[in-house]
Amino acid sequence: MVWGAIAYDSRSTLIVMHGTLTGQLYFDNILLPHVGPFLNGLPGAILQQNNVRPHTARVAQDFLCHFQTLPWTARSP
Repeated sequence: MVWGAIAYDSRSTLIVMHGTLTGQLYFDNILLPHVGPFLNGLPGAILQQNNVRPHTARVAQDFLCHFQTLPWTARSP
């Protein structure tokens, strides 16, 4: 799995994850070290992600409640 973020005038580094991604691994290896600092550096940024299990895990949702996010409806293409 490869994770990355794209903004209007910037982008994050690509993060390669090997194996199965759990909610805790998503938090420990992507959200905390990369997403938080990336979003804090972009005033007014809005994060959008899909509804895969690591994104909807409680640990991920608890972390993301500090940032503005767009909802992704169930079964959305």
